[in-house]
Amino acid sequence: MEFSIIVCSSTLEEELLQYFKHNNMSGYTVMPNAFGSGVGGGTRLGNDIWPGQNTVYFMCSTTEQMEGLIAWGKEYKAQSLREGLKIFNLALKEVI
Repeated sequence: MEFSIIVCSSTLEEELLQYFKHNNMSGYTVMPNAFGSGVGGGTRLGNDIWPGQNTVYFMCSTTEQMEGLIAWGKEYKAQSLREGLKIFNLALKEVI
């Protein structure tokens, strides 16, 4: 099992949820309305100066599912028109 933190523009949410559904990835927690700044996604603070917001997903998955998600993320980020997306993949030591 692996653990990931996925941070993406809220406008990417539907596409990501479709990916989860298509690949039988159902174990996740969603934290909507996240704000921040990063390379590739810009600054989103939900105000007039820095509009927009992010969504954060916390997910446990198999190694194969995570490899597929990472490949999808790389393919998505290679597109010229895209929103911010970061996938942090961590080894999962234990689930209680």
